[in-house]
Parts: sequence; C-alpha cells; structure tokens
Amino acid sequence: MTLGRSARDKRPQVKPVQKIELSGEKTGLRAIAAVVFLLIGVGALVYAVDQMFTIEPGWQTIQAGAADGPTCGDEFVFLYEVGVSGRSAREESREATRLYTEACRKAYQMFHASERFEDMVSLKELSGRPNEVLAVDRALYQAFEAVQEAGDRTVYLGPVYARYNDLFLCQDDVQLVDFDPRLSEEVAEEYAAIAAYAEDPYSIDVELLEDSRVCLRVSEDYLAYAQREGIDRFLDFGWMRNAFVADYLAETMMEAGFTCGTISSHDGFARCLDNREGSYALPLLDWLEDRPIEAGTLEYQGPMSLVSLRGFPAAEGDEYRYYRLKNGEVRTLYLDPYDSGLCKLGSDSVGSVVCYSPAHGCAELAMGVGQAYISRFSGDDWSKGLGSGEIRIIDCWSDSHEFVCTSRETVVTNLYENEDGVRYTLKVGPAPD
Repeated sequence: MTLGRSARDKRPQVKPVQKIELSGEKTGLRAIAAVVFLLIGVGALVYAVDQMFTIEPGWQTIQAGAADGPTCGDEFVFLYEVGVSGRSAREESREATRLYTEACRKAYQMFHASERFEDMVSLKELSGRPNEVLAVDRALYQAFEAVQEAGDRTVYLGPVYARYNDLFLCQDDVQLVDFDPRLSEEVAEEYAAIAAYAEDPYSIDVELLEDSRVCLRVSEDYLAYAQREGIDRFLDFGWMRNAFVADYLAETMMEAGFTCGTISSHDGFARCLDNREGSYALPLLDWLEDRPIEAGTLEYQGPMSLVSLRGFPAAEGDEYRYYRLKNGEVRTLYLDPYDSGLCKLGSDSVGSVVCYSPAHGCAELAMGVGQAYISRFSGDDWSKGLGSGEIRIIDCWSDSHEFVCTSRETVVTNLYENEDGVRYTLKVGPAPD
C-alpha cells in the first residue's frame, strides 16, 4: 500500500537543487584567492618546520645517532658550544653530529671484545684469529703501540674480564662464588693461570707490522689451554677501554676543527677540547655514609685530559662495572695483571683518584696511574711512576676526608661538609700513611 504524505511522514521537504552559473571573472578571482591561501599555508608550514629545527647559538649536547648501527654514544656525553666559531649554529651542530656519530660507530666496533663486524676488524676478530696477520684501523694500531710502549699487559686479561662481566650481573652475593677468586679457590686458580699467560709475552703478544697490520701471537700451549677451558676472548682493554675511545673521539673532532667543548665517559675519562679562556669543572667524588657524594670540585682550563678512578659505583652504567657486597666490599674491573688477575679494590681501597694533564691523552694517563692505583701506591710514588711534572694528581682519602694534591696549582672548591662534623680538607704533599 502506498502511503501519501501525511502527518506521520517525517521526511523533510528538500528544495530542488539549483544550478548556478559562475562568470569566468569570478572563477578567476576565486582561483587566485585559493592559490594565495595555499601559498600562505605552505609558507606557514615551512616556517613552523624551520622553527622546529632552528638551533640557537650556545651549549648543547651532541648525540650520536644509531641509523647505521650501534655506537658507543650512550657511554659518553659530548657538550659543545655551537655558533661561536663563525659558522651557523644549525650547520655546525649538524656537521658535528654527523662526524661524532661516525666516530662513535667506528670506536664501538674496533674496541669491541665480544662481537665481529663486516667492515671493521675488532678485538673479537683478532681474538678469533690468532697467529694471523690482519689489517686494523689506524686508531686500534696506535692503541696497541701505546700499550707496548707503556709495557702494560692489561689488554691480555680478556678471559678474566669476561668472567668479571658475568660477576657484575649477579643479583645476590651467593652467586659470586662462580666468578669471584676471593670466594672460590677454584676460580682463583683459574684466574691465576690466565694471568700467568697474560703476563708472559712469549705466551701472548700483539706483533705490530707495517701498514697498520697486526698479528696476535699466541703460543701452542696457551691455545691448547684455551681450547680445554672454552676461552675465545684473548684481548680486552677492560676498564681502560673508554680511555682509548675518549682519545679517539677527541682527536677526530679536533682534527675537523671542533674544539669548543668536552667529551666525557660515564666511567671517568674526559677530554676538554677547548683552548679558549674560561674554566671548566669536574666533580670530585667520594663514598660517605653508604652513598657517593660530591666531596669537592676541580676547576681547570682546557685543553685537558682527565682520568677519574674510584672504588665505588656512582655513575650511569656502574651496575655493569661494580658489584657491592652486603659487607661493604666492592668488586671492580681494576684487575692486576701482575697478581693473578685479582681485583685489588675492596673495602680497604682509597676512595678515588683524579689524574689530569694538558700534555697527555686519557689512555697514557690511565696506563700510568692505573697500575699505581691498583697496586695501592701513594704520595710521591704516583708522580715518579708517571714521570712527568705536567701530570697532576688529586688523591681522595675516605677515612681522613682529605684531598691530597701533587701540585700547588690545583684548584679545588666546594669542599663538602655536613652537620655531623664531616668536613673535607685540601693539602699539597704525600698521601697519609
């Protein structure tokens, strides 16, 4: 049944559509208006995007990108003042980021002790191909040159460093027995055997050849031992790794003209690239009342290399470099290649040591001061071991709350004190007995 329109029919009455003819003149005006509005919109969008990426002159953190693979950028902080060299801040930041990213990627690869890469010979590659001649990056070759010149055998403790890396992953003290030579005679014997090989250049050594070629020489006896024990990591720069990396990053940036900043690692290695007037500051850390504190501030002018060694966790990533037992003892990566590969820094260690110099790189400082620190030398022995008046040392002694400096030119400010009567002091001279 067809229903006619009635009160129950709620459909709206729609008027017929009218066709309206526009004159050509009005159409042209509307087209012009549309183009004008489009240009305004595009211009506004371009301006907004430009403003979004505009970089003002001043200090900023240069971050390494990860588009081309992993880098060591997350272990370092690169602070740089852009826009003061005559270039635009945006251009300078972009170029610094590109160069720094590439340097961080190369450093990550060449100094990696447990991973191989297609376009770079790493420490892992060398460990996996003993008694073969391989061409390495010039920076890695120079690192081995520095090690040989210093007579440092730390790099050959690779198998022990691998075990300590597992130790730092432990969640409870009872798990340490499989990794800590202080808690297990069996582990102590294992580390002592590896350290004996590491100390002997006839058992293991890196031979330096022409054209950045090297050969990891490993004796038949050590190879047989490694096969029995499942060892596949002969080389590892251990706690000194980022000292070499910091030098490489700093030299790369300075050679390209980027000198208005500082590069520092979370584990205590820093290079100030700046030769302008003006001062920089480095926190001096100590362990007090079961926590790390900033016990003072070192003020200095660049360029400068700085190395901070401490027997306690205090910075980002330290959970992978330190393990603190319930009894207060601390295990670290500061291993002694001349004493069974033992970690010497327990509860009886000095609090911290800072070594700095305008004439030497971080790696040279680390190799010079490191063995002295690990062996618990102090006072005048520090500077005698380093053999240079251009190297200055600040030794922080936790028990006496005292900073001992080897130079009267050292400037330490903001000395810590609290309401309980703890007050840090500063003196020049030999460390306390």
